[in-house]
Amino acid sequence: MSYSRADIHIHTTASDGFATVEQVLDHIARVGTLSVVAITDHDVLDASLWAYTHRDHYPFELIPGVEVSSADGHVLALWVTQPIAMGMPLKETSAAIHEQGGVAVLAHPFEVTVYAGAISRYLRHPEVVQEAGIDAIEVHNAGTITPGCNLLARRLAAQLGMSITGGSDGHSLEALGRGWTRFPGTTADDLRAALIQGVTTAGGHSWPLADYLRLLPHWFDTKLPIPRGVKERLARPSQS
Repeated sequence: MSYSRADIHIHTTASDGFATVEQVLDHIARVGTLSVVAITDHDVLDASLWAYTHRDHYPFELIPGVEVSSADGHVLALWVTQPIAMGMPLKETSAAIHEQGGVAVLAHPFEVTVYAGAISRYLRHPEVVQEAGIDAIEVHNAGTITPGCNLLARRLAAQLGMSITGGSDGHSLEALGRGWTRFPGTTADDLRAALIQGVTTAGGHSWPLADYLRLLPHWFDTKLPIPRGVKERLARPSQS
């Protein structure tokens, strides 16, 4: 049995990525190391559906998907083609994904910059993940900044006996493929079967340092919003 790699956590300019969907797909085709890819922009399906519509143009398989901002952290909704509402509890988010025949993956569950209550909730009550209907846990995210985030996610998945995934969470071309899910087979259907059977593995590396630096302004703007008037003063050329 041959094994392949998938990167099922990728962003484009449709949300907060640095490259267009066309640039992302062309880059992946040039590198040639991935067999399955999912574009998972934040709460928008535009780029993912464009990619899926043009899937015959590329030498790898594409899964339609989106990264949903639930009330309890981010969830990768794979094999979905309709929007999933933001801000719902984890259980309702999973149910909405399953209604479309999709697969729900809990993304970077211990990244406190995304969900401040993650460590307390998932360490003290790990059973809530299964009770919510989550299908798999992302145990390697190439872009995490919380120390030990991936290790804790891997321990949680092992404790619960759940399927695991890895993804680059790539926002730049250089980050693509730095996190991956390894599975038996070569197709998207093979990946889905592997997730159901619990035979996936995950691994990879961290983002290039430059990517963290490029995302800092966005991170501060979303996590620590700067008042509009202050922004305008900062952007105004100094008088000398």
